[in-house]
Order: sequence, then structure tokens, then C-alpha cells
Amino acid sequence: MYHSESSKIFEKLQSIKDSLVGGTNFTLGSISIQIEGKDGIGGLIEEWFGHWAEQNSFNVRNPKKDGSSQEFPDYYIWEEPKEYEALLEVKTYDADASANFDIANFQSYCASVAENPHRLDADYLIFSYKIHNGILRIHNVYLKKIWEITCPSERWPLKTQTKRGVIYNIRPSSFHSGKGRYLSFSSKEEFIEALFSTEEKYLGHLSENKAKYFENIK
Repeated sequence: MYHSESSKIFEKLQSIKDSLVGGTNFTLGSISIQIEGKDGIGGLIEEWFGHWAEQNSFNVRNPKKDGSSQEFPDYYIWEEPKEYEALLEVKTYDADASANFDIANFQSYCASVAENPHRLDADYLIFSYKIHNGILRIHNVYLKKIWEITCPSERWPLKTQTKRGVIYNIRPSSFHSGKGRYLSFSSKEEFIEALFSTEEKYLGHLSENKAKYFENIK
């Protein structure tokens, strides 16, 4: 189900997980501090991963290094001989709290997956971490598909971040614990149905993105 390069990366990370310990020092001018706040940790781990993958000779490309400003994907991956590039997203969360990262902007994802259904095949490499007294530790690593980290909610067929009636982002299930009120979806088809059902309920009319998606997968 996962791309072979993602699986190799995941297996390697699992084997060295206990050794993934580091610091969170920040220096500006003559002052150095240990960072206790968790803002920005996710971006640092994402950037570290790219360097680690390259140093370990994995087939990974960071589009931002080519000057791209795109938000998706975080990395492209492939296997030799190179025939195409697959999609890899990196997500992080504090292991002492619930997984509450943004998977994607809801409206943008609806439009993007309708135009490019292969986006559904992206792999999600997820790091949970702990930070204490300036020491950062990787607690666990997961490799998932989007339907394995999403679920319904009481309000919508797909769990989202909603404020004052406005949907902003797709939010994760309790995939890491299995203790949530709602279980993760079991298939790509179940996720897609929830995605576009949520869009139609939110907009109050039939989804043009849904029609485009099914046209493009023919």
C-alpha cells in the first residue's frame, strides 16, 4: 500500500528511533537559549528529515530547494530506475498531547484532489516527539495513508477544524491511540465519500469537485 521508498525510510527510522535525541538551542548575537516552546518544532523536524534522508542515500527530493513555494508535497520520493516521483508528507505532533496537526486546508484539498486524484496516494510520515529541559526526543514514527489518519466527527462526515461555522483544515483522528470516539476510515473510497459529503453539507449544494474527481479517475 505504501511506496517502497517510504517503507524503507520508515523501517530505518523505526530501527534508530531510540537514538533520535537532540537539543533545541537557539543563538542570536551573544545570547543562546534552550527553547522550551513547541512552536516551530514541526518545521525543524521536517527540515531535519530531508537532510537525514539524503545522508542515508534515500531517493528524496525537497521541492523547496529548487525554489518552489508549493505547500504540497513536502518531499518527492522514487525508486530506481526512476520512472515517476511519488508524494511524501511529513507531519509532527507533541506526544504528550493529542495529534492535532493540520493535514491540509479543507477547500484547497477538495479542489486539488479533484484535479489530481493521485494526491490521495501520498504517504504520510508522522513523528511524535517529546521535549523537556531543552532535550528533544522522537517518541514514535508512523507511516500512514490519509484515510488511516482521518475520521468522521459529530458535526461533519469528515473531522475538520471549524470556527464560527467556517471550515479551515482537515484534522486527524486518534490514529496513534485507537481510543477516539470515531475510528479512522478503512479505505480510500470511504475517505473520499466523507470529504465530498462534508463539502456538500458545508456549501449547501452538490460538489463540482466531486463530479470532477470521478471524471478524472475514469
